Amino acid sequence: TALHAAGHRLCVPVIEGAGLPLAFREWWPGVGMEAGAFGAEVPVGTDVLAPDLLIAPLLLFDLQGWRLGYGGGFYDRTLELLRSRKRTLAYGFAYSAQQIDEVPTEPTDQRLDGIATELGLINARAIAA
Repeated sequence: TALHAAGHRLCVPVIEGAGLPLAFREWWPGVGMEAGAFGAEVPVGTDVLAPDLLIAPLLLFDLQGWRLGYGGGFYDRTLELLRSRKRTLAYGFAYSAQQIDEVPTEPTDQRLDGIATELGLINARAIAA
C-alpha cells in the first residue's frame, strides 16, 4: 500500500498456462480480484506490466543466487524473457535456514540478484562475481 501511495506501479504474477512465462497484472489497494491458477487471487481486467524488479518464491537458495523453486519453471522462463528485453532484477524472500551450500542447477535456471532474509539482504551478484 505504501509503495502504491508513493506512486509505484505494482503487479502480481498470473499463470497463463503450463510451460509459459508468467504475465504480471497491475495491482492496487481495492482492485477487483478473482481466483486464478492454484486458487491464487489475481486482479481483474488491469494492465499487463513488465516488472523491473520481482520477488521469486523459493524453497532453498545458495549464496551465489541460485534458487530451488516449486518445480513449475515459471520464474526461470519469465526471468529469461524479461531479461532478454530489459534489465530486470530478481530477489528471493526466504528465511536464513533455507540457505544451503550449493543449489543444483540446470542450463535454464536464472540466477537471483539477491535474497532478503530475516538477517538482512544478501547481494548474490557480488558474491558470485
